[in-house]
Amino acid sequence: MTVIYLEKYKKEVIEKFGDKINRTEENNNEIHFILKNINDIPLICDYVCNSLGTRLATIICTDERKIRNGFVIRYVFGKENREDVFIFVTTLVNQDKLSFPSIALQIPAAFLYEREIKDMFGLIPVGNPDTRPLALHNWPENTFPLRKEFDLNTKGTRQEKQYSFLKVEGEGICEIPVGPIHAGIIEPGHFRFSILGENIINLETRLGYTHKGIEKLAESMKLEDALLLSERIAGDESVANSTAYCQAIEKIARTKIPKRAENIRTIFGELERLYNHIGTLAGISTDAGFPFGAARLNILKERLMQLNESSSGSRLLFGVNRIGGVRCNISDENRKLIINTLDIVSHDFEKIITFLKAKSSLMDRLKDTGKIQRKIAQELGVVGVVARSSGIDIDTRRDHPYASYFSHNHRTPQQLVEEQIEMEKRSGDVLARFELRVKEVRNSMTIIEESLNLASDDMFTNPPELITPYGSALGYSESHRGQTIHWIMIGENNSIFRYKIRTASFCNWPMIEHAILNDIVPDFPLVNKSLDLSYTGNDL
Repeated sequence: MTVIYLEKYKKEVIEKFGDKINRTEENNNEIHFILKNINDIPLICDYVCNSLGTRLATIICTDERKIRNGFVIRYVFGKENREDVFIFVTTLVNQDKLSFPSIALQIPAAFLYEREIKDMFGLIPVGNPDTRPLALHNWPENTFPLRKEFDLNTKGTRQEKQYSFLKVEGEGICEIPVGPIHAGIIEPGHFRFSILGENIINLETRLGYTHKGIEKLAESMKLEDALLLSERIAGDESVANSTAYCQAIEKIARTKIPKRAENIRTIFGELERLYNHIGTLAGISTDAGFPFGAARLNILKERLMQLNESSSGSRLLFGVNRIGGVRCNISDENRKLIINTLDIVSHDFEKIITFLKAKSSLMDRLKDTGKIQRKIAQELGVVGVVARSSGIDIDTRRDHPYASYFSHNHRTPQQLVEEQIEMEKRSGDVLARFELRVKEVRNSMTIIEESLNLASDDMFTNPPELITPYGSALGYSESHRGQTIHWIMIGENNSIFRYKIRTASFCNWPMIEHAILNDIVPDFPLVNKSLDLSYTGNDL
């Protein structure tokens, strides 16, 4: 089916813009349109996004001056609803001009990507009304770490700079600055509240304080070493990130992993989703002032993390994946342990959720708090539970199946209709996110049980010893936070030429500024926890 959709969209775009397209390329479920003129980017991206009904998945910039005499920007749009197509709109930025036309006014989800490109490459998004630094706080001027000439060992001199927060003025309006250092073990992030009484009328976030230079680090690594790096982008997303990384390399190398490996990737991906969703439900209970529920749920999270360690050797599931398959096998003994543990967890989980839902004071606290409008979520490219709880029907496991998710997507026409009706009823508040996580916990247990019927073949397939340089591909997965995108271009001698990472948190962090509007200040921790955002997953 993917081939049919590729041809369909290829034909539509060429019929409308054939005179503006230099050539097209196809790669698995990707179709690439390479443009003749950079100034046509806004027109064609607007058509692909708004007329073809796609979503902006990521924007990738690469320094290809030694290969193509310039920088290259790739706009990646995903076609959802089970069509499994990614559309790339690609343009060359002349190294003498160092600017490109912004698409942020037509496609608001592009705002942060364009600011990131300005930070990392020094290319100016002409027409973007917000070009403040995104990640490189207090870096020296004209220092662009993802340009090829930038030495990884460079230590920049700190420059004192003032960040221009939006100033809200009026009678009775006060500002509350929170962070970036917090009274706890969480990582740094700054929140600037403008309030009238206790009502929040504006919130502006500033992140990037823990920028780690992961994408630059990867350029100095061999493929196997970069796999270890991918697992550590965010500790609670180790399987999701390493799956996306391995998948990208496997697509470039045209390596098909064994069926057993596909099932094992699915099992560990869902175990990762399980312990995180239950942990988030516990956090919501804590921030709603109901510690008993949090304590009971955290016991289940601990039981699942002990299961992780017994099954993989790591509570956080490090070391599960390898390029070409998996490192961790599931023996008959592990299989029985997984089944028994899930039975216990499922039984206790249902009792706790029934108890929590019976507490009207708790349910009232969640209802209508942190509401996210569907239109805003759609425009900002929100993903995962946050999107689905606002009525946006997306899930990478279904729309772009990987691992063994092909075999878990069967629905009757009646079930599809019922799911769509349920989706449209979701209100986008904390309660909707709570209830959806409960549903996803149940679904994850079902998927794990279905996947435990493992094939008797190998755990991995060895990829070619030498992969042709400058091939590229997209890898992806659905973490417990939402869609994760990894794009890799191979360099000489199996090195990485460019590694672009976009986690779900990068898409979802801007949403908190909208979710909290018109709520009161004490609602902020609860709304924040319900969105389940990651600092380290954002600050790459």
